Amino acid sequence: MQEKKNNFGKQVLGIAFALILLWAAFAGSDPQKLWHYIQGIQPLYLLPIFILAVLGHLLRAWRWRILLAPLSDKPIGLFNAFTAVMIGYAVNIIIPRGGEIARIVSLSRSEKLPWAGILPTMFIDRILDIAALVILLAISLAFLPPNLGWDITWLKPWGVILAAAALAGLICLPFVGRLLTYILNLELIKQKIPAKFVEIGTKLASEFEQGTRCLKNPLAYPEIALLSAAIWFTYWAGFYLMLMSFGLTAQVSLLNSLIVFTIGSFGVLVPTPGSVGSYHFLVSQALVIICGINRDQALAFVSLLHLFTFMLVPPLVAFVLVTIASVRQGKNNQVQG
Repeated sequence: MQEKKNNFGKQVLGIAFALILLWAAFAGSDPQKLWHYIQGIQPLYLLPIFILAVLGHLLRAWRWRILLAPLSDKPIGLFNAFTAVMIGYAVNIIIPRGGEIARIVSLSRSEKLPWAGILPTMFIDRILDIAALVILLAISLAFLPPNLGWDITWLKPWGVILAAAALAGLICLPFVGRLLTYILNLELIKQKIPAKFVEIGTKLASEFEQGTRCLKNPLAYPEIALLSAAIWFTYWAGFYLMLMSFGLTAQVSLLNSLIVFTIGSFGVLVPTPGSVGSYHFLVSQALVIICGINRDQALAFVSLLHLFTFMLVPPLVAFVLVTIASVRQGKNNQVQG
């Protein structure tokens, strides 16, 4: 009962935070101007933006299969992994971070895998994303435009440091489980921590190590790195195509679009429903400050981009995939019957 109350409280806080950030982003904006800018877009770009959004999630499912490979004697189905990924994103629209649980449950049922084994791969998937974001941030810090009026020379060395730290973290990740097991079994630790917690921690460390087993194979590194780069390229390409749809590419260069995209991507890490509020605030502010875009136009841009790629694509694709899976299951039951 207490856990349910805590979860409910977290959901309420997430919604409240989203509303505060939405207010901060849209306070003083003109709804008529926002609608005017949206009406003036070139709609032909929306289809490739949709395709890129779906492709990015499909590539994420493909990468996840590599992380899951040690957990099964047979290859993990791409369809099942893709369905789980899309269900997760759809659930996140309503329940912040609830999508991770839905994703684990979906794949556990479809592939008959233990959820405890899937959990570490979810953590690794998130670490890979954070590492990619840190590398993008490093690039952004190194190439922030000088016309902002800020003294950012002291920031630029941090770009190299952050990139190196991200790469070092990825290299060390496969050894984290073994290191935690070693630390938990030190006599000093056993004397300070109850045996029950040591046992639980050791078990989690073992499961984490199992989930990172694929990363211990150097032959997997190039494919994981390539897929990670491809995932984020599709996200950025969709972002840039939306800029083209709004006719903003003359004001927003490729480099500046990458910087704004990176800043906005950090909004996805904020636990609000469907990244509502955090994404709107960061992207609109970055477009205004870095690129000099009109505030109402920036808000129109981020509103349509968020609605299209965050709110429409995941539930729509998830619905289609779940429907196909249900039809397949129905046919299999008929054959078995």
